[in-house]
Amino acid sequence: MKKFLRIILISSLLLTPLFSLTACKGDDSSNNPPANEPEVQVPAVDPNANKLGAHYMVSDGLNDMAANGVIHTIDKKTSICYAVYLASEDKLGESDQLVKVSKFNVLQPTNAEWVTVFDKDKDFGGAKLSEASILNLNFDYVRVFAINLENLKYYYKDVNKKTLEVGELKEVKYKRSNVKNEPVVNLSKDDVNAHISDLGGTQFGHLQFGSNIVEVNRYFYATLCGGNNMNNIIFMESPDGETWTFLSMIEHKVNYEAVLTYHSDKFWIYCRNGFTEPSTQTNTNLLYSKDGKTWTESNLALTTSDTRPYLFTYQGELYLAYSSPLATDYSTVRTWRCNIHIGKIVSKDGVETYEEVIYKESKFGIVYYNVFDWYGKMILLYSSGELHPEEGIMNWKSQGKDCLMYTVLQEVDPELNIQSNS
Repeated sequence: MKKFLRIILISSLLLTPLFSLTACKGDDSSNNPPANEPEVQVPAVDPNANKLGAHYMVSDGLNDMAANGVIHTIDKKTSICYAVYLASEDKLGESDQLVKVSKFNVLQPTNAEWVTVFDKDKDFGGAKLSEASILNLNFDYVRVFAINLENLKYYYKDVNKKTLEVGELKEVKYKRSNVKNEPVVNLSKDDVNAHISDLGGTQFGHLQFGSNIVEVNRYFYATLCGGNNMNNIIFMESPDGETWTFLSMIEHKVNYEAVLTYHSDKFWIYCRNGFTEPSTQTNTNLLYSKDGKTWTESNLALTTSDTRPYLFTYQGELYLAYSSPLATDYSTVRTWRCNIHIGKIVSKDGVETYEEVIYKESKFGIVYYNVFDWYGKMILLYSSGELHPEEGIMNWKSQGKDCLMYTVLQEVDPELNIQSNS
């Protein structure tokens, strides 16, 4: 009996590979390729292709219960990134308690250090603060902005790049024009709305820089937005980052931010104006201008979610990062803040098209991101809920904003050749 069972077992082991090969080929011999042609090898689908790879926390994880809204600037001479973010040290969510700056080497993100620039209790008597932004002022300093949510007025402090010593609190100024003797007022909701009223535009309900500030020919440029569901944007310039002068009012729908970059002799703006539920609708949110005064709306229409997008240049070409509103259950955060699309905007004969090159997702959130090109490395900074994934905000889904993360998305040339400007 044992001998008989042994024979059956050996026979089954020998026949199994033959059966498997036959089953893969199919019964119809006409489907087999000619003998002189090799079979086409179909690459296996990588189940992690859409997942983020290695990533590193670049916020103060030991003290921050919340860290969100990253905006960065880079000192190319030292390879140091300065990322400003809103933080809280006592509770999760958007508590608007502190504004901090994270400093780290672009190639060594694990060696980050932090400093608190604004504190709502020390600087504003307990009034909440928000809408932080940053610019690379000069060789020695970065300038950090934040708004007092009680009087809706903008302030700034300068931070020493080397020591992270924080300067004194100062007010940001606003001018209606470059006309000689034009009065200088506060960059505040009241003063800006007085100007908007004279221009016949929609009054701002809030006030915020449209995230990133760009430098062109030694002048700084920024958008100024008015909060939720606004119908116009202000475009401004500044020689020093302290006094901002009106250049134009752009009539376009925007929710909170209009992100800005400069490429191919044009200013480009993409408006946050999307959907919080799964949708097939599209919105045309891309605008451009050669002089910052006359603006053209692009034909480009995408189904974007209502979270902050990002415009940037990569390898000399214009790119857009945005999120799509998804019907997913895997995410621990709001479903329209758990993914990122990155693609090239191609402009030809006055027509813009979008060519997607990267799609990534994370159940902990990919929120309020910045993307930049560092000598061929496409680097992503983003807010994530990975530090406290068990904590739900608003008794629903996490905001996905308890830490800032750094990851390399794409690398064109693994050999880094940094050219000195000196």
